[in-house]
Amino acid sequence: MTLRKRLFWLFVPLLLLTLLSAFWLSERILLSRFDSQDRTLLLNDAERLRSALDFMLINNLNLLSTYSGWDDSYEFILGNRPDFVRSNLDEQSLALLNFDFMVYLDNQQQVVAEQWLPPDLSEMLSSNQQHPSDYDSLRQAILQLGRRLIQQDQASPSELGRGQLLLVQGTPLLLVVSPISNNHNTAAPIGNIIAGHFLDFQRFKSLQQLVDGDLRLADSPTDTAQWQPLPAQPDSLSQLSISPRELQENRQQVELLLANDLNEPALALHIDKDRRLFQQGRQAIWFFLMQTVAVAAGATLVIYLCLEFWILRRLQYIHHEVAKVGPDNLLPRLDEHGSDEFGQLAHALNLMFERLMQSESRDQLILDSINDGFFELDLHGRVTTLNRALEQMLGYSRAEMLGRSYKEALAEEDAPRARALVARVLQNSSDNQFAAPFTRRDGSIGHFETRLTLFHDREGQIAGCRGILRDTSEQMAYQNKLIDMAYRDPLTNLGNRKAFSEELQRSLELMQRQERSLALLYIDLDRFKQVNDQYGHDIGDALLISIAQRLQSSLRQPDHVYRLGGDEFTVLLTDADPESAMKLAERLLSSLGQPFIDDRLVIDFVTPSIGIALFPQHAKQAESLIKAADIAMYEAKQQRNRACLYRPLELPPSTQSR
Repeated sequence: MTLRKRLFWLFVPLLLLTLLSAFWLSERILLSRFDSQDRTLLLNDAERLRSALDFMLINNLNLLSTYSGWDDSYEFILGNRPDFVRSNLDEQSLALLNFDFMVYLDNQQQVVAEQWLPPDLSEMLSSNQQHPSDYDSLRQAILQLGRRLIQQDQASPSELGRGQLLLVQGTPLLLVVSPISNNHNTAAPIGNIIAGHFLDFQRFKSLQQLVDGDLRLADSPTDTAQWQPLPAQPDSLSQLSISPRELQENRQQVELLLANDLNEPALALHIDKDRRLFQQGRQAIWFFLMQTVAVAAGATLVIYLCLEFWILRRLQYIHHEVAKVGPDNLLPRLDEHGSDEFGQLAHALNLMFERLMQSESRDQLILDSINDGFFELDLHGRVTTLNRALEQMLGYSRAEMLGRSYKEALAEEDAPRARALVARVLQNSSDNQFAAPFTRRDGSIGHFETRLTLFHDREGQIAGCRGILRDTSEQMAYQNKLIDMAYRDPLTNLGNRKAFSEELQRSLELMQRQERSLALLYIDLDRFKQVNDQYGHDIGDALLISIAQRLQSSLRQPDHVYRLGGDEFTVLLTDADPESAMKLAERLLSSLGQPFIDDRLVIDFVTPSIGIALFPQHAKQAESLIKAADIAMYEAKQQRNRACLYRPLELPPSTQSR
């Protein structure tokens, strides 16, 4: 198979695989995201509907409570206001209150007065299962539901009354009741008011405007096992359940069920809307893929032409010249025209032909079989020879490394040690070992070690040095892991007591030399033992992890937080005065005092107590500073959830005089 065919069968399947992968990923990831956003919009519509229905209930309850808690209504039920119905219960007053009916009942639930202003039966919404036959039967059904709602309110009284959204003879109805008392609500209720309005076409149209889709009444469902309650605010009056979303090609549907406390047929709503984002996303993906295919086809043609004229034909020339090599032919001299890779290849081949006469190819083969990296440096520190293992270790190709200085792979702080090593080797010193981190081609850092020895040219002069490079990255990583384990708290991943002690000592020495200040915050969790005793050590450990995360997120230097053990933590704050230390402590009190929530468990009684000590104001030694912070912390624990600054004990006057 020719190289052209190999490149074709390599490139085209990769291109097709890339396009198919892009299409599959877009279908699985992007379209699922668009569909999730469509679902969110649908849930938002349901939430707006529930908020609107809640507002209607609360508004009607508030309106009705102004009538029920009115002295005139109270006096009317007592029989002292015979003109009350004419002046306050006429059709105009009822229309202003946006009620379709209002009924006054006494304590025996007998009708004292009533006013009805219902819409025409033809204008009332109704489900497909039932429709009211006449006003009288509808009135009797509403009065019966109102009396049942009054009994519920008497069983569990509320301040305003009680309201429900339900179906009466297949007609959606908002029904509210409120007990009648005086203005100050000091008198015992002597009756109740029943009021409400029907969800007619006009009112349903206002609800339709809240939904970016189609809204209609639905029949009461028979199976609600897979329905989920829609989360609501604590003061919500309507309990709304939502059905699983049904999907069509470009549409999505969901049903909502409003529960009621009277065991009456529930009000069910059906929402049907477009999967707009899903459709737009699919169109955008197909447009992108078509554009990508067009660009890929053009790129394929350009790549083929470039390969043909810039690579394949030049490669054919090199192949033709190399094929002439034989025992009876002189080694050819390739044209090194051009400074690109083929020019470099021609130059390398010419060098190789020269090295063949000196058997260097055999040496290179031996070097390439070594698992460790082999290299040779000239007197200027440039790489002249390397094997394949060194290329694999550092990620550079042979062409990239030849002629380059070893210093380019070293950090600036390690270069002087390397120069000193080369100088020692040139002086035939036995101290020829060197270990340092090297930067690989991909930017990663690896740890290596080597030993250098000299080599000479044909005249016996020092030509450079050579060495074997070994990868010690795994050993270094293991050592660092052991060191980290010794200084790291295994639960919270914070520094442990040992790390704190050493860092505190280093910080104090640095602060003393630079004449700067340092604050030590000693933190203890109040009532933490109660968490372990009441909920177990697993919850206690989760709480400690959460506390550690809050501490780290509250600091500019999160690595200056330590866990000493149990529920004790410390924080080191450099360049701190009493004001800044107290500000940090107040911020930590606010953050750490937030309730801890684990699944459905809420722990809100654990609070921090913080003691603060300053260097050099309160102490100049590590032990003294820790003791001062500990004293301040115990002072804070006496009142809990406090931060206290260390206050040195003042000597008595007699002691001061001595």
